[in-house]
Amino acid sequence: MTGPAASHPSEIGTPAVNPARAAASTVARPRGGTPRSGLQSVAFAVLFVSGLGLWILGQQDLVLWLHLLTGLGLLVWLVPWIWGHVPSALRNSQRAAFTNISWLLLASWVALLLSGTAMAVPAVMWLVGIVWFPDRSVSQTLSLIHFWSSWLAIGGLILHLSLRHWSRERR
Repeated sequence: MTGPAASHPSEIGTPAVNPARAAASTVARPRGGTPRSGLQSVAFAVLFVSGLGLWILGQQDLVLWLHLLTGLGLLVWLVPWIWGHVPSALRNSQRAAFTNISWLLLASWVALLLSGTAMAVPAVMWLVGIVWFPDRSVSQTLSLIHFWSSWLAIGGLILHLSLRHWSRERR
């Protein structure tokens, strides 16, 4: 059978399958995640909540150090993972919208990681005995970028996971 009717289900309740898309899809789509990606998601949730607490309640030494150390740890753990994840994900991406959302997610993560790293520099310098602080306007700008990119990153991550990793297997 050829033509538009070829993609119609043979039984009521059976989903239609686009033959062109089915033929083009030679790679099985991954579902779920790995323990590493799960721990990264938990670390990001801890960072988001602690960062929001710092933004609302002000400087709390213990929370600030938890946020700083968890953020630096996630940075070291996340960058190599993203470096390997992006090329394989681009090869396997089948939807333009998903790819575009993924690029926006990556941009928000880059802004988040770079602004967080820049804000951590004075603390790291203090640990090695050098006292230095950037101008207040620089700190405020970095803080604003870090705050809003965290909202974009968590929203984009939830959208990314819901479109890819949390969607149900279609039969």
